[in-house]
Amino acid sequence: MFKTAFYFIIILSIFSCQDYGNLDKKGGLARNLAEVSGLAVFENDTLIYTAADHGNPNYIYGLDSNGNIQREIVISNAPNEDWEDLTTDPNGTLYISDTGNNENEREDQFIYIIENFASLAATSDTLHAKRITFTLSDQKDYPPDLNNLNFDIEALLYKEGSLYMFTRNRSRNFDGTTKIYKLPARPGNYQAQLIDQYVVCDNLNTCAVTGVALSPKGDRIALLTSDKILMLSEFKGENFFSGKIETFDLNYTSPKEGIAFKNDSTLYIVDERRAQTGGNLYEYSLTGKTHLK
Repeated sequence: MFKTAFYFIIILSIFSCQDYGNLDKKGGLARNLAEVSGLAVFENDTLIYTAADHGNPNYIYGLDSNGNIQREIVISNAPNEDWEDLTTDPNGTLYISDTGNNENEREDQFIYIIENFASLAATSDTLHAKRITFTLSDQKDYPPDLNNLNFDIEALLYKEGSLYMFTRNRSRNFDGTTKIYKLPARPGNYQAQLIDQYVVCDNLNTCAVTGVALSPKGDRIALLTSDKILMLSEFKGENFFSGKIETFDLNYTSPKEGIAFKNDSTLYIVDERRAQTGGNLYEYSLTGKTHLK
């Protein structure tokens, strides 16, 4: 009995002392958020909003600053085929990116629009969404060749009346390229236009883009991978890679799936649960951090 208790204490101490690198763990996420995907915040709202991806309920969850679920809001007419990211606009609208496409075989993808979400979320348990349906301008085959699996979208950004989507490259000969598509931020049926692409780096495990966030001032964009943040600034218009690009090493690799600015100097990040790792809400402070390049 004493030996069992001793080993239990050792195991507990190992997990309690887990090293999260440059991230500050704020709390563990509930089991129903094991496949967490996407983060969003609204000005003057204390909650952090998130969702789970493929096979999970069509719920938006409101978390407190320690990752505990405080609100569950059903989006009644928005089936969760594969929700991957959330973004917001200055008018309090929430956008849900139903664009998960691991096999690159989806011909129609969706973005759900919940207007006035910021004002309704505190009191409404069920909300109704409008919908964008779209295809991608450069995809001709469903699925494409294994060397061209770069149509999976896991990162969504609202900026100045448009939605921008960044791909998670799953090509067999991975070269680190993320593609950027543009859509109008209003309901309708569209062809998303390819407007740019950028090579993040060439490691399949650490260079795929899984989330994106716009700073409160609108002058910086944070791209998330499993172990780093690419901070884009001083760009011109929608040429996001035309300015300064800084890479911040998180020094902790995990299946990170969501990122949002808490304020101009701090980011929220969430990762999926895998075995005994991940499944947490973190903060990352930009203050005093040096970038790799």
